[in-house]
Amino acid sequence: MSRATTEGGVAYDAAQLDTVERRFWREIWESVPEDVAGEQGIELKRFGPLQASLAAALPSTGVFNLLLGAAEPGAVSGGHLAAAAEWAAALGVAPYVPVTPGLAESEAAERWLAANGYTAGYAWMKFVRDVHPPRFPDPPGVEVIEVEAGSEEPFGMLAAGGFGFPAWAAAFFARLPGMDGWRCYVARVDGTARACAAMLIDGEIAEFGIAATLEGGRRRGCQLALLRRRILDAAEAGCRLLFVETGARTEGLPAGSYRNILRAGFEEAYLRPNWVPAAPSEPG
Repeated sequence: MSRATTEGGVAYDAAQLDTVERRFWREIWESVPEDVAGEQGIELKRFGPLQASLAAALPSTGVFNLLLGAAEPGAVSGGHLAAAAEWAAALGVAPYVPVTPGLAESEAAERWLAANGYTAGYAWMKFVRDVHPPRFPDPPGVEVIEVEAGSEEPFGMLAAGGFGFPAWAAAFFARLPGMDGWRCYVARVDGTARACAAMLIDGEIAEFGIAATLEGGRRRGCQLALLRRRILDAAEAGCRLLFVETGARTEGLPAGSYRNILRAGFEEAYLRPNWVPAAPSEPG
């Protein structure tokens, strides 16, 4: 039911992409040191097929408060979406609940969310790509370095700083280099690390993410260079399908990442709305 093909002919299975995405976020949460997790209220919990990854210290930051899998079989009918939403409310966070279209309980999830005080908010576009070679050259003046385990490259700080998160949020990303399936990179401009990005390889599928740039690296081609390197490395690793996600193009909002993704040969697959509580939650 979820198998589809883009206009350009790239075949994908949305349910399979969701499975990889849940691993992506689960392993980020699991990498956080226990002391930081305790101090900042960082929680990871399963509710049947649904995965909740929350950060009470950032209660209204959607990307740090996700309920993933709302459209999976049994998520609604088994009461798991309701239980996860209740848990998030008890922690005082306003989670994003992305609903992938065309899955077993997509319509049921949206009906439940609408009936329980959620509204369809800012949507994310999912892009897919095969591993044909990039058709654009390396941007000049940018050096891309793969970060190894134990490296002194500031991967975590680049991610936190580039996204505008507090410094402690570097703990979400700092331990990813060297983890099984993870490939992490920094981009240097004039010898200084200015941007970062990562990918998680799961079998023949790679998810691209954690693409962040500091002010000194913007408009220099850092993210294009990081996209190019990851495409090449994913192909070499035996991947057949790549995917990435960014916010929908909306008037008045920056669209640089959207343009870069299209330029790198990705194709639009589908929009996924993020359902959010209509009013901020209060701790129980």
